[in-house]
Amino acid sequence: MKNLILSILLSLFTFGTFAQVKGTVYGSTENKKEPLFGVKVFFKDSEIGTITDEKGAFTLDYLPTLPDTLIFRAQGYYPDTLVITKKDRFLSVNVTLYSSSYLPEVVISYQRENSTIERLNPLFTETLSSGELRKAACCNLSESFETNASVDVNLTDAVSGAKKIQMMGLAGTYTQIQFENIPMLKNLGSAYGLNMIPGTWINSIQITKGSGTVVNGYESMAGLINLEFYQPGVNMDKFYFNAYTNIQGRNEVNFHNSIKLSDKWSTGIFGHASLGSVELDRNKDGFKDIPLSENFTVMNRWNYEGENFESKFGVRASVTSKTGGQIGFKRNNNPNNLYGVSIDNQHAEAFAKTGFYFKKSVNSSLGIVYQAKYHGLQAQFGTRSVDAEERRGYVNAIFNTILGNTSNTLKTGLSFVYDDLRQTHYNLGMQDDQTTLNRTEVVPGAFAEYTKKTIRHDLVLGARGDYHNLFGFQFSPRAHYKFKVTEKVDLRLTAGRGFRVPNYVVDNLSLMANNKPWILNESLKPEVSWNFGGSLVYELRLFKRAARWSVDAYHTLFTNQVIVDRDQDAQTIYFRNLEGQSYSNAIQTDFSFKPLKNLEVKMAYKYLDVKATFGGSLQEKIMVPTHRGFINFGYITRNKRWEYDLTASVFGTKRLPRLALNDAGTVFTADERSKAYGMVNAQITHVYKRWDFYLGGENLLNYTQKNPIIDAQNPFSSTFDATRIWAPVIGINVYAGVRFSIEHKK
Repeated sequence: MKNLILSILLSLFTFGTFAQVKGTVYGSTENKKEPLFGVKVFFKDSEIGTITDEKGAFTLDYLPTLPDTLIFRAQGYYPDTLVITKKDRFLSVNVTLYSSSYLPEVVISYQRENSTIERLNPLFTETLSSGELRKAACCNLSESFETNASVDVNLTDAVSGAKKIQMMGLAGTYTQIQFENIPMLKNLGSAYGLNMIPGTWINSIQITKGSGTVVNGYESMAGLINLEFYQPGVNMDKFYFNAYTNIQGRNEVNFHNSIKLSDKWSTGIFGHASLGSVELDRNKDGFKDIPLSENFTVMNRWNYEGENFESKFGVRASVTSKTGGQIGFKRNNNPNNLYGVSIDNQHAEAFAKTGFYFKKSVNSSLGIVYQAKYHGLQAQFGTRSVDAEERRGYVNAIFNTILGNTSNTLKTGLSFVYDDLRQTHYNLGMQDDQTTLNRTEVVPGAFAEYTKKTIRHDLVLGARGDYHNLFGFQFSPRAHYKFKVTEKVDLRLTAGRGFRVPNYVVDNLSLMANNKPWILNESLKPEVSWNFGGSLVYELRLFKRAARWSVDAYHTLFTNQVIVDRDQDAQTIYFRNLEGQSYSNAIQTDFSFKPLKNLEVKMAYKYLDVKATFGGSLQEKIMVPTHRGFINFGYITRNKRWEYDLTASVFGTKRLPRLALNDAGTVFTADERSKAYGMVNAQITHVYKRWDFYLGGENLLNYTQKNPIIDAQNPFSSTFDATRIWAPVIGINVYAGVRFSIEHKK
C-alpha cells in the first residue's frame, strides 16, 4: 500500500513539473517545401535539445524553467526562434526554415582566442589553439607548452637532451597523453616520445587537470593532455610547409597536405625531418651541450563521412637517433674510451576511430577506437644500456545515448588493453650485470558515465572496473560537478581514483646518466592515487574590455607509489613501494586581459607542495620548484601583418639530490637547493599573403646552470652525475623560420 501511495505521489509530482513541445520542421527553397532531417532543436538557456527525424518531427520533454527561447538550426538554412512561456507547457508547432540561398551571402568573422577555458565542459579544461602554438618555435610537443603555465617542461639530464613534463608537480607518467582520445606515449614512449610529435601537426591541445573521465581509461592521476591533429576535410590546409633553423645547429622541415577525393573521402599526408649536427660545448666541461640528433616522422590519415557512419584511420611511424656524451665520441668508433650516450627509437602505429549513428534513435551513437603499435628502444649511457621492445593493442567501444531527454546522457562501454613488454638491462648496479624484465599485461575493462545537465548544474558520475591479469581487479570511481554561480562565474569540483603499473627503469631512464648502483629488493605494486580538487572561473569586464580570472587547487594523495629514494644513501639509488606518505598540493591562479583590442596579457602564479617519504622521513620531492611565475604578452597589428610575442617565467628553488663523495671525501658542491632564476623568450612574425616569416629567441637572459655535470673529468667514476640538472645547460638560442600555406578553395 505504501508503494502504491508513493507511486501516485510521484506521478502527481511528475505531471506537475513535466512539460513537452513537439512539432515538425520544414525546409523551404525556391522550388519546394519538405520536412527537414537533422535539425537541431534546443533551448537557449537550459541547453536541453533534440534532433528532428527523417520526417522532420521532434518531441522535446523538459522541466519548465520558463520563459526560455527555443532555437531551430540547420545547415544551409536560416535559424529561427520561438519564445516559450510558462503557459505553453504542452505545445505543438510547425516551423519553416528558409534556405540561406534566398539572400545574398553574409560573411561573419571573429577572432578566436588562442587560449580558452571551456566553460560548457564540467571538467576544468584549457584549450590551446593553433594560434597559441604559433607563438613559439613549436617544432615538437615538448616545445608546445612554452607559453602555458599549467604544464612544466624540464630537461631530464645534462647529456641526453631529453625533456619531461610535469603537471601539479608530478612526473609526466601520471598524466595521460592522448592523440584524439587514443592513448600515446605509454611505457617506452614516455621516455623520449615528446620529441617524436611535431608541433606543426597539432591543431589544438586540451589540458584537463585532476582525474579525467572514466571513458578515457584508468591512468589519469594528475591530469590529461589530448592532442588534436589537423584533419583532412575538416580543418587542414591543402598544403602547408614549415622550415626552421637555429644557431645551435638544429634544422627542421615540416609539411602536410590534404586531398579531398570525394564528398565522403579525404586524406592527409604529414612529414617531419629534424637534424642536429653541430657539437657544442659552451661551458667547456668536455661534454656536448646538445646531443647530435636525427628525427624522421611520417603519417597518413584518412577521413570518411557517411550519412550514418564515419571513420578516421591512419598510420604513423617515427625513427629517431641521438648521440651525446664527451666531445669526439662516435658510435662504433671509440678508441679513446670516451663516455658516450646513444639513444635510438623506432615507432610504428596504426589507429582508427569509427562512429555509427542510428536512424531510429538520433540521440544514440556507437564509437569504437582501435590502436596497434610497435616501439623499439635502445639506449646507452656510458657502460649502462637498455634494450627494449613493446607491442601494444588497444580497443575502446563507447555507446552514447540519452535517458528520457538530452538533459540526461549516458556513456557506457568496454575496453581492452594488450601490452607485451620485453626489456633487457645491463650493468644497472644490481647483483648481476644483466637483468631481464619482461611483462605481458592483459586488461579487459568496462565503464559507465552518467551526465545530468540543468540550467545551472552539471553533474558527471562515472565508474569503471578493470581486471589486470597481474594485479587483479581495479575499481576507479570519479565524479565531476560544475555550478554556474552567475552568468560569468563557474565553480567546478572533482574527485577520482587512478592507478598505473610502473616500469621503474623506463620511467627513470635519465638516472642512467650517473654511476650509482640501483637497488630493488621487493616486487613493485601498482601505483594508486586519489585526486580531489576544484576551480573557479570568472569572466569579467575591466575598463570595458574582456578579462578572465581563474584559480584552481588540487590535492593528490598516493596510497601506493614507486619511491625513487636518493636520500637513504648518497652512494645508491633505491626503488621501493611507498612506506609512509606521498602527496601533492597544487594551487594556480591565472589572469588574462586585453587592455587594447589586439594586445593580450596573460599572467599566472603556481604554488607546489609535493612531498613523499624519502630516507625514512617525509621530505620535499627533488627537482620540483615550490613557486613559479609567468607572464605573456601577445600583440597583433591592426592590418594583421605583424605578430609580437614575449614570455617571461620565474622558477623558484628546488630541493636537490644528495651527492656521493669521492675516495678523498671531496665535496663537489654544498648546494642542497637550486637557485631561483628567470627565462625570457620572444618571437616576431611577419605575415605576407601565404607566407609567414618568423624570428625568435629563447633564454634571452642567457641564464645557465654552472657545472651541470658533477665530476665531468671522471665520467666512469662512482661520483659522476649528470642528473642534478635544474636549469638550462645552454644559453641564448636564436632561431628563424618560414611558413607557407595554401588553403582549399571554398
